[in-house]
Amino acid sequence: MSERVGAAGRVLLERARARMVALRAEQFRLLEDIAALEAAGVAEQTGDRGTSRLVGDLWHVDAHDAKRWCDEAADLTARVSLLGESLPPRLAATATVAAAGEIGPGHVAVIRRTMARLERVDSVSVEQWGQAEATLAEQATWLAPRQLAKAAEALLARLDPDGVAPDDGQDCRDELVWVRRRRDGSLAFKGRLHDPLDAEAFCEVIDGLSEPCGPDDRRELGRRRADGLKDLVQDARRPGGLTTHIDDTGIDTDIDGPDPDTGEPGEPGEAGPSGTAAEEDALIPVPRRPEPRPTPARPSAPVERAGRALLTITMDHRWLRAAIGHATLDSGQRVAAATVRRWACDAEVVPVVLGSRAEPLDIGRATRTVPDALRRALNLRDGGCAHPGCDRRPRRCHAHHIRHWGQGGDTCLANLVLLCRYHHRLIHHGHWQVTIVDGLPWFTPPPWIDPDRRPRPGGRPRVPL
Repeated sequence: MSERVGAAGRVLLERARARMVALRAEQFRLLEDIAALEAAGVAEQTGDRGTSRLVGDLWHVDAHDAKRWCDEAADLTARVSLLGESLPPRLAATATVAAAGEIGPGHVAVIRRTMARLERVDSVSVEQWGQAEATLAEQATWLAPRQLAKAAEALLARLDPDGVAPDDGQDCRDELVWVRRRRDGSLAFKGRLHDPLDAEAFCEVIDGLSEPCGPDDRRELGRRRADGLKDLVQDARRPGGLTTHIDDTGIDTDIDGPDPDTGEPGEPGEAGPSGTAAEEDALIPVPRRPEPRPTPARPSAPVERAGRALLTITMDHRWLRAAIGHATLDSGQRVAAATVRRWACDAEVVPVVLGSRAEPLDIGRATRTVPDALRRALNLRDGGCAHPGCDRRPRRCHAHHIRHWGQGGDTCLANLVLLCRYHHRLIHHGHWQVTIVDGLPWFTPPPWIDPDRRPRPGGRPRVPL
């Protein structure tokens, strides 16, 4: 464990935290001033078309920024009814935490965008709408805007499960286009995969091939991904790969290959325009490949080809059977039920039901390492790095013993949590604390992050039922 933060460091951390809280609170005061300008009709007195135009000229800001501030002021400040009665802000919970300086403009933008989408869902009641806004306002106090957006997507998925279905007439063409082939032989290309499961499988394969080769691997992520794609192509071109044809003897055969001069398809052994088949073959060097080992006679069998990728898809079984709702991939991407049913016809489906099939989800002190069945359960529960705000996928995470195995900690779900490499090191510094409450991980921050040290839920974004 590293040394504790000293007194001087704590003073600096507290001063920086207090300054950001004050800045955010002052930003909310600015919205209140804008609302006051609107209520007093000052824009009419100055001859401006509206308050947003007045704000833009007053502070020399772009028109879209001025309009956004006016819209935020309308949502986060007190209102007056047609009868002159005072009404709370439209987004009351968000206004409370914004006034206290606990959230910033980025959080407000996510909440406003999400609540606008929920207004268009007919099945959402007024009570549910208010509970959703309060939930997002609370989560915004410990999540960055990007992570709050993921939590908002999870909330939308629960309140509007059919919202992920593609629009009618959506273009579903996949494409891979050579953008430019340079004179030096280099190639630039672009492509698109519309099917989210195809995209997930592609990312899983490329990410697996782009892992650093060791501590001395200094390649950037983009370079490693490119090298992984090249490795995939080379593997497909090897003897027995996806792009080669192999008969029972193990010798490559070019079936119906095109004639090099006419471009027309030909048969094996067919003579070209300049001579016999033997003369043509004499001009082509034999590929340098190892001689096939003699094997006992056996009936002809088709060459095995690569099958569909094995993906982890989390979905309510009732939704899958009824073709409603949605499923969630490891990346957090939601896909329509119809897409999952189509893939289930041609993929290996691994049911992940905690504690079923006599899988050893609790193996006690038998071993320190996490077996496959327990790791699958851990992946499903945490969905990746469980630290609040982190979005690392399960394949890039370690299974961390909350109570160290060497100190008597068991290898079981109640004592394990998924952490990426960075947050694994952070937890071992000892400033953050992890506990399992009702089967889910909770993280208690150090005092310089939250003076009250309020526990925060970890794992994949969840919305109360």
